[in-house]
Amino acid sequence: MLGVLHMEQRLVVPKRLQLETFYGCNAKCVMCAIRLPPTRKIGAMSWEMSKKVFDEMAPYVDRMEKLDLFALGEPLLDPFLYDRIRYAKSKGFKSIGISTNADLFNEDRQRKLLEAGIDAVIISIDGIKKETHEEIRKNVKYERVVGNAQSFIKMRNDGNYPVRIVVRFIRQKRNADEWEAYKEFWKPKLSKQRGDKLIVYDVNTMGGEFSSKEELVARLHMDIERRPCHMVFDRLIVLADGTVPLCCEDTPRATYRLGNVNETSPIDIYNNEAFTKIRETHREGNKNSMELCKECTLLYSEQFQQNIELEG
Repeated sequence: MLGVLHMEQRLVVPKRLQLETFYGCNAKCVMCAIRLPPTRKIGAMSWEMSKKVFDEMAPYVDRMEKLDLFALGEPLLDPFLYDRIRYAKSKGFKSIGISTNADLFNEDRQRKLLEAGIDAVIISIDGIKKETHEEIRKNVKYERVVGNAQSFIKMRNDGNYPVRIVVRFIRQKRNADEWEAYKEFWKPKLSKQRGDKLIVYDVNTMGGEFSSKEELVARLHMDIERRPCHMVFDRLIVLADGTVPLCCEDTPRATYRLGNVNETSPIDIYNNEAFTKIRETHREGNKNSMELCKECTLLYSEQFQQNIELEG
């Protein structure tokens, strides 16, 4: 334990805790590293491990803003998903969310998710045309995805569940010309009053796993290149086997293995010497001395992200 070396007021607490409840996916998206040969064992995080993380992070829930139950994988494949949501709720965690490709999001799963108390659902749809979406998100059916998304919106509305729905478009060469039509289709289906969002951002390299920075960024912006990345300051990610990687871009291979929650409490890992040195490297404007950060375009994607103003 941290003991006297790290008094409560000196602890660095993540704003966002992220658990990879399932590593693996029914889809093989062209811009996702999960389509590559797996470097980790496919499957669900054990119930005992997630319970341990929730128990050990519960003292800090007032200082955290979000709990994500997804990372590199499809959370609807997780057999413990609804139980994890309920248990996390009982421990005081707030703004609990998942991100899904919605292909498996049938009415039974929709209902179970709402009844478990989910707070936010991100639905990824990358085209307004069947052929575009299915070219990008391989192994899913466009009609089923769109139907499931609209069914969930209706079920949420009819039951007046306090759930925020985010429809997300990842812009890339294959779909860039469809954004305006996509926006007009989805915008009236979402509700500003309920906190919904319609967002678009450019695809990124996943730390060099998907493509090179040179391919995605026409002109480097030195302020972005020197800017510290918020990921290392505000997010703690736990992979399905308990490994803590550097950030979401490090989830495919976990090149930076900063600890494992089976052996050490997550708050201790987040405050250990290795993590602290990485944050200092970023503060000093030297993040590009780290190979993963040097190839990452996440901050470029966020710089040009658009949150569309909703009406209802």
